[in-house]
Amino acid sequence: MDNKPRSEQDNDFEDGYYTRNEAPMAQEPEEEKGFWNRLSSQQNAKQTHHLRDAHTGLVVGSTQFPSQWKVISRPIYTMDQKVPTFLIQMEGPNNFKSFNVPTTFKVSYQNPEMAQSMKQLGMGPMMRPLVRNEVIFKEEVNPRMEKSGFRLLGNKPVAEFESVVRSRMQEAGVGNAHLECSATEWTNQKGEKALARIVKIAHQQPGMNNDGFTLWFYNVDYIFVDKDHFESALDQMVEVDKSYTENPEWRQYLTNLSNQRAQEAQRQWQNTQQLLDQNQQYIHQSHQQRMNDRWASFNAHKEKMKGIYAAQDANHAAFMNRNFGAGSDTQHKRYINTIRGEETVYNPQTGSNYQVNAGSMEYWMDSQGNYIENNDVYYTPNGDINLNQREWTKVKKAF
Repeated sequence: MDNKPRSEQDNDFEDGYYTRNEAPMAQEPEEEKGFWNRLSSQQNAKQTHHLRDAHTGLVVGSTQFPSQWKVISRPIYTMDQKVPTFLIQMEGPNNFKSFNVPTTFKVSYQNPEMAQSMKQLGMGPMMRPLVRNEVIFKEEVNPRMEKSGFRLLGNKPVAEFESVVRSRMQEAGVGNAHLECSATEWTNQKGEKALARIVKIAHQQPGMNNDGFTLWFYNVDYIFVDKDHFESALDQMVEVDKSYTENPEWRQYLTNLSNQRAQEAQRQWQNTQQLLDQNQQYIHQSHQQRMNDRWASFNAHKEKMKGIYAAQDANHAAFMNRNFGAGSDTQHKRYINTIRGEETVYNPQTGSNYQVNAGSMEYWMDSQGNYIENNDVYYTPNGDINLNQREWTKVKKAF
């Protein structure tokens, strides 16, 4: 039976390195043990980095990084002048470097007419149909990496990182949005490896009459490190991503900002609706008034014209009676010819009357109504070779 004190029994190992009855390993000197503890503590030590809004001074969120890393960040306001995104750069041991590029925002419209209208309003550079990450890799990532001397090894699974992003989306209330996380692995001749990641999120915005649209954006970030420390660096980055916590004050600020914008939008809508109603009422009243004015003017004009026509008819009848006698149609035609400077002639070849310019001694006419004015008693158009030998008849005044 083992007669050792209980405290000594607890120090015995049973993990296969030695049995209970064997002597335990020699204890490290306190000074050497303290060195390794301090080294381990330094390696596991964390520093807190705050992402801060430049306008309000509020901390947006905080992240825990290894204490050996140098971390800097800068807010940028690409799409919203009151809500920043951040550029973050990190450096650490083993040639570790990581950075991201500004978030890219795009919008895709379902209705071609709406798309054309938005393009005319200056939205053209932002408009693009939703594409898969592999297209973005080919367009943006691959040329940058190849230019930097890296060679593509293939795709790299990032399930843990994607899980962190999905969890954060759920917390933000946008868990139903489309998410695509992808990564590619690279190497160069200097013994370094790299990871390029793309996170793309797309929000479908419904609309009426097929006027909905899709707002989508993506982030690209890069990680570089000596190849022997590649996997451990990725593990550290996952822990960094998991450690992010949003500042409750910032969340409240966003809530207040959203409410203010909603209220302002409501006021603008109400003001617009009120203006539309007033304008519609004014248009209706103006239209009705204009119609009334036009109708009154039309009636007045009609009555006035009735009087003018009646007076003209009476004057005309009186004039005709005074000058030509009642019912003198022939005299009336002569009067009209005098005013117009015309003569009425009769063509015996066709049996019809024609109007010709007054003032000539005689007129010759063909079968088509073409006529020649003549003041030479010795001229006969039937002998004129310049007239295509057409037959001309001398016409007489009809009255």
